[in-house]
Amino acid sequence: MISVTVLFLGPAKDLTRVESVALDLRVGATVGDARRAIAERFPPLGEGLSKMRLALNQEFVADTQILRAGDELAVVPPVSGGLAMGDVWVEVVRGPLPVAQVREFVSGDPSMGGTVTFEGSTRAESDPQHGPLVRLDYEAYESMARRHLERLAHEAVDCFGAGRIAVVHRLGSVPVGEASVMIAVACGHRAEAFDACRWLIDTLKKDVPIWKKDVFEDGFVKWAEVRNVD
Repeated sequence: MISVTVLFLGPAKDLTRVESVALDLRVGATVGDARRAIAERFPPLGEGLSKMRLALNQEFVADTQILRAGDELAVVPPVSGGLAMGDVWVEVVRGPLPVAQVREFVSGDPSMGGTVTFEGSTRAESDPQHGPLVRLDYEAYESMARRHLERLAHEAVDCFGAGRIAVVHRLGSVPVGEASVMIAVACGHRAEAFDACRWLIDTLKKDVPIWKKDVFEDGFVKWAEVRNVD
């Protein structure tokens, strides 16, 4: 037998009511075997588990991947300290975003003719039963989120010829009107800068393990709906 550690993230943690468990499997077991064992042990996950990806040692893998003793397997539902390396700056923060620093990071190179920034903020809305939205609460599989943000930023450099890229995402409580994510891209031309910025936010929302809860005026809380990005 082998033992692997299973982490439950975001909505999966709420359904199982645990953050992690040790899972014993036969030698040669695959990620798919682990998925079936998790489903048997935690029925509240239900059919939703089939829509969740499993990350093996912080990398998404196929269900055919063989597991080894001591592996870490994270149940990652569909999604929504810093690292600065040369022309790429990636950071996950708590508290207000460093807007001025992000803009300064991508500025100053006269060969970069197009600079595009995007800020995603908590939008004011109201629920007929629970009243106005008060805030969004963000949580993440932080170490994996940082790695994936860094990877996306470097992919954008390669694909769009970006000279500088900054991606900063906020965790914790984000009140209505405040920004939760900021992306800034500097490229030689405006078209590439727009394309890179849009690609980054769209891919981030699909692939980076960061989730949000809607918190309403009467205290009602729900996980934000998952939407496909076209």
